[in-house]
Amino acid sequence: MKNKITLYSFTFILTFLFSVQQSSAQTNKQDVIYMHDGSIYRGEISGINADGSIKLLTMGNNLIVLNKGSIDSMKQELIKGKSQTTMNIKSKGYFNVTALGLMAGENGAGALFETVNGYRFNHFLAVGGGVGIEYTDIVLMPLYLSIRSDLLKGKSTPFVHVDCGYNFYVGGRNNYYYYNDQDYTTNKGGLNAGAGVGVKINTRGDCAFLISWSYKIEKLSRDYKYLDTHNHYDYNYQRMVLKLGLEF
Repeated sequence: MKNKITLYSFTFILTFLFSVQQSSAQTNKQDVIYMHDGSIYRGEISGINADGSIKLLTMGNNLIVLNKGSIDSMKQELIKGKSQTTMNIKSKGYFNVTALGLMAGENGAGALFETVNGYRFNHFLAVGGGVGIEYTDIVLMPLYLSIRSDLLKGKSTPFVHVDCGYNFYVGGRNNYYYYNDQDYTTNKGGLNAGAGVGVKINTRGDCAFLISWSYKIEKLSRDYKYLDTHNHYDYNYQRMVLKLGLEF
């Protein structure tokens, strides 16, 4: 049941992210209404009246009503000067991704901050090194390799990423389970690996907005000595992560 819920959640988020991407792609278009007398009106159709007349919000933010019988045809066309070619889309060179995220998983909810610096070889391949801080009932510092790929070249594009590295144990919020006294307990980090999908929306500046959903696996270990008895525990956490970020 747990695996099915995870699969359904991942499928829902994937569908949502691609819907966002498609919606964003429409922002370069406008409604164009051609009249029988040769007039042309451009803007956004805001509604249809009971008599069939069209309410159009023009580019100058004026609302006009066009009689149904006077309309020859209606189309959607690209807004001049806002085509995808005007976007400042980096295809090669240094890149930085900085993000904040919310985590939910086997040891409760938490938050993370991460930054990735690396080199983009082309639209479809970027490789970098990442470092972050994760805060749940324990505090971890992941250090990892990140491979990223934009799937399209437009203003907005779906992207995928794969990360793999090591978690360094920083400390615990709950001292009952995570002692810091080395005479009793030694906490060690372990594997940090994950993969995710998202949408990147490029701007006319030098940055892009990112939203992504990922699945990650994290491993930790704890050696605990009590009354001359040595105990060893391995922890394997599975988490879903929602992140918002910027890419420069």
